[in-house]
Amino acid sequence: MSWPFYFIGQVKADSFMQLHPFFKHSKKIYWSWVGLIALLTLLPGNALPQISWDFLSIDKTVHILMFTGLVFLSLTAHKYGNLRWPGNYPVAASLVTAVSYGYVLELLQSFIPQRSYDFADFTADCIGSLVGYGLFLGLSKILPSN
Repeated sequence: MSWPFYFIGQVKADSFMQLHPFFKHSKKIYWSWVGLIALLTLLPGNALPQISWDFLSIDKTVHILMFTGLVFLSLTAHKYGNLRWPGNYPVAASLVTAVSYGYVLELLQSFIPQRSYDFADFTADCIGSLVGYGLFLGLSKILPSN
């Protein structure tokens, strides 16, 4: 094997070994993340800090990051952990589940004091879900299969 290909293979193996505990516990991390999202999105409005950020709404940024993590962790737990989605389409299951979860959380917010349903938040959840899938695709190309 010539040296560039050996080096790339070695980087992949080293990266995987450094992240092994993450992959080993990815199902637990995924379910913890699901709970964290529920906790943060279902808090009453007066329990949330007031942060202003001129460039982009911090609220939408947080929604994008939360759902990026949700889909990334879901697919990682499916590939490397022992999370199993029904059927043979884990990507579709992860995306549909994340988008549905975001929609249900937005509906539930309409019943919480000082919170309301916000279509822009739901849109940010959808964008974050797609970003999470892209992140998973990118990283799965450099990490070995389980």
